[in-house]
Amino acid sequence: MTMRALLISTVSSIALATTAFAADLPNTKGPAPFLPPPPPVFSWTGIYVGANAGGSLGTFTTSDTFGLFGTGDQYNASSRGFSGGGQIGINYQFADNIVVGVEADFQGSTLRGSYDSANINGQAGWNDSSKVNWWGTGRARLGYAFGNILPYVTGGVAYGKVSTQGSCWTGSGPFSCDQSSGSVSGTHVGWTAGAGLEYAITHNLTLKFEYLYTDLGSFNSPDHFLDASYGGPIYSPGDDMRTRTTFSTVRAGVNWKFDWLAPAGPVVAKY
Repeated sequence: MTMRALLISTVSSIALATTAFAADLPNTKGPAPFLPPPPPVFSWTGIYVGANAGGSLGTFTTSDTFGLFGTGDQYNASSRGFSGGGQIGINYQFADNIVVGVEADFQGSTLRGSYDSANINGQAGWNDSSKVNWWGTGRARLGYAFGNILPYVTGGVAYGKVSTQGSCWTGSGPFSCDQSSGSVSGTHVGWTAGAGLEYAITHNLTLKFEYLYTDLGSFNSPDHFLDASYGGPIYSPGDDMRTRTTFSTVRAGVNWKFDWLAPAGPVVAKY
């Protein structure tokens, strides 16, 4: 065997031995790291229910059709009170982050205001007050989502039960009262509009702050007891009353959103 052939044979043997030895060595690379999928993108789409509470300030106006001397009397009352109740609604979020929805709510109320008392030279007078016993709304909502933050505007129909109470008294002179005291109530229907901000704490729990201006319209109360007639007949046309109720409400609320309608996302562990 020539020297060259011997050299080639030696090098080949060493290479084969090295390859076999390397194959027998343990693998030091470890398993590939587990990278969980990204969390699902939050969506406002879904049906929700919740509760709310807040305070209201407003103005009640009552007017006598003809007034004591046929000129028309009108009295204003500043009102304030508490309201609290619940709501149910549905949202749909479009791909460009626009959110549309509808919401209905109902709440009890302590909103009340007293009108200025009238005292006619010590011969007659009356004292009136109005109260919103309960009220509710049915509204559309339109917002733009910044992830889990949703500013929105809202508006729609409002309704509520308003009761007016009063007392009337007479002394001497040609004045008379239809009744010494009494009350009348009715359901008013009007409108409401406002704006709010909602924040998603989790995928299901949200917190909101909202402002609403509500006008429940006017309610006519014929043959009312709040007029002291100057020599007129009992239940005269001048006794007809009209009460208008407007107020502003600032409230906070919580909602629980059901993801029945939300787009499907990857399944991940809780985070």
